[in-house]
Amino acid sequence: MMRMPHGDCGGPSTSTRTSCCRRRGGGGGALAEPAALAALLHSGGYGYDMRKIILDKTGGKVDVDVGGLYRSLRRLEEEGAVVSRWCDEQVGPRRREYELTQQGAELAEQWLDVLRDRQRLDELLVDLLESGLHQLDENTEVPEKEG
Repeated sequence: MMRMPHGDCGGPSTSTRTSCCRRRGGGGGALAEPAALAALLHSGGYGYDMRKIILDKTGGKVDVDVGGLYRSLRRLEEEGAVVSRWCDEQVGPRRREYELTQQGAELAEQWLDVLRDRQRLDELLVDLLESGLHQLDENTEVPEKEG
């Protein structure tokens, strides 16, 4: 049975952990790290520019919280998946520019595998719900809630 990793990829008794599987789930923040990696694969840059890339490339369907994006970038940098440097701008404050490392590209591949597994599970659940609702429509009347 496939399941989305939460905590450890292999469960509580496994000592090896895959980086992408250690991330906390839930909310839009769950997408911040893979979205950051995807933006970096397309173009290194500044956090706000990366957010714009994510929005543009997904037709506005994935909108990553800027705070979550920067937290993910800091964590990725601590783990060696991203490097950054301060850049002095002609106008405005200094900004940090981010670039993906080889380790970051490998982490992106891990995320791709995890998200594809998630996509397959989602499709199975969609099919299960659709078939159940279809069966319910054909076989029984759904009782109305009294109240």
